Amino acid sequence: MFKKLKKIISKTDRSLFKKFGSDKSLKLLENMTEARTIFSYLNEIGEESKVRFVGGCVRKSLCGEYIDDIDLATSLEPNEVKKKLDKNDVKVMDTGISYGTVTAIVNKKKFEITTLRKDVSTDGRHARVEFTRNWEQDASRRDFTINAIYADLDGRILDPLNGVLDLQNGRINFIGSPEERIQEDYLRILRYFRFFAQYSKTNCDQNTIQSIKKNIDGINKISKERIFDELKKILSLKNVYNLFKNNQSKEIILNIFPEFKYPERLDKISNLDQNLREKYDNFLILALLLVDQSNNHEYFCHKYKTSKSIENRLNNISKNLENLKNKQFYSEENIKKLIYLSDKYYVRDLLLFSICINSKIKTLNVERLIDYAEVCKIPKFPISGDYLKKHGYESGAKLGKVLKSLEEKWIAENFNLDEKVLKKIIK
Repeated sequence: MFKKLKKIISKTDRSLFKKFGSDKSLKLLENMTEARTIFSYLNEIGEESKVRFVGGCVRKSLCGEYIDDIDLATSLEPNEVKKKLDKNDVKVMDTGISYGTVTAIVNKKKFEITTLRKDVSTDGRHARVEFTRNWEQDASRRDFTINAIYADLDGRILDPLNGVLDLQNGRINFIGSPEERIQEDYLRILRYFRFFAQYSKTNCDQNTIQSIKKNIDGINKISKERIFDELKKILSLKNVYNLFKNNQSKEIILNIFPEFKYPERLDKISNLDQNLREKYDNFLILALLLVDQSNNHEYFCHKYKTSKSIENRLNNISKNLENLKNKQFYSEENIKKLIYLSDKYYVRDLLLFSICINSKIKTLNVERLIDYAEVCKIPKFPISGDYLKKHGYESGAKLGKVLKSLEEKWIAENFNLDEKVLKKIIK
């Protein structure tokens, strides 16, 4: 992927602009019709580019990754951006206009457009900024060199801080002083480890680690929602378990999240085959780190204000921990019952979780049960309350007890009691 880039970067004439030419690495950006629309409205014909892709979308495009959010940087001030887009009937929202950011919507796709800025002051959470028309000043206020890469629609890269070279060599470098960058926004501590896990080919930079340790308490200034959003991104990484194999990153992550009592459970995942390994989403990684039979996960959910859905899934695993130790749990008959009584996705959570905590079970057997759970069909319970009423039962507790008893018999017989047998039991 980086062969052509390497030749470009090694040239004696180190122009800030580097032409990729036929290189495929920016095709993900070049093919965006909606982005072309915005570029055409903001860039005057014949003038130097006033708007460029920036940050994560450029980094991901260079690495051939899926691009979700598109960020654009522009030398135009927010009111100029709005005026040009309004003139062309593009919907614009003032999502952060005091910081220079507006959001344009083209064909239901959102593009955050931010005016070039330089920081004036910061409190570790938010910065006070001034607008600038200088691209290098804007780059110097960003967090990491790999996020300070700009690109236009023609595949030309503006890389004032050599972020492409750092990306190529797997180096995660703060821009300027790590301590200053961290103190501008303490969430950058977690962002460092996200990019380290995703791109690094080297050990943690010791100067950076010392700056992180010195400023670790600053994380407490960050809202729990922002911390949890960043954590979800970290836990979504394919090789997140490497963070817990590296002693330095492990120490700091566990300092920030003391509720993560079971990092050793992740060791098993790295040894699984790829197809099975990819089934472990960020929720399951969180569950493996958290869940026991105490209220550890409940405290975490309360602290970080997680969704009810996440809390319910964690509760499901916690209440079934003892069951996961029993051989009887791992049968198609039992899995079928569990799916009927809960949900196939809850059952899938349990099976995947069990692989990492129960050394006595065979992974292949569990994998077979996971596949079975995906296709398992459960018949509908053939008796209803209305049927019982027609046969002399009045609405109330007794009817409910009879109905529940019938359903339990039906489940116990592996859903094989047909309607005729159940009706005989009623009589």
